[in-house]
Amino acid sequence: MIPMDIVSSLLLSVAIALSFGEFRLIFSGSTEEAVLRSPATTLASAICLTASGLAFSSESIGVGTLVVSAGFLFGGLVHKSSVRAPIAVTLSLAGLALFLHFSIRP
Repeated sequence: MIPMDIVSSLLLSVAIALSFGEFRLIFSGSTEEAVLRSPATTLASAICLTASGLAFSSESIGVGTLVVSAGFLFGGLVHKSSVRAPIAVTLSLAGLALFLHFSIRP
């Protein structure tokens, strides 16, 4: 059986990867204002930043760096694929919610 720490780290990487495509748009000078103000961009930015922060706070700095780096690497690959932004943001939110579900220990 896979340890829950690995599953949690993978879920954070998935959340970062799927939200990174929309998150990186806020740093481009050629992005239209309508895209910058869209709810999908705002939600993707919040998910990406939250997942990155949780990666560093829940594990050591080395593991956090690995999780965030893997998320950004896979995010670049996902952005080049045909996954649409609303679907990617929804799946990244689901990954973050699953992480929170698994990380709460009674």
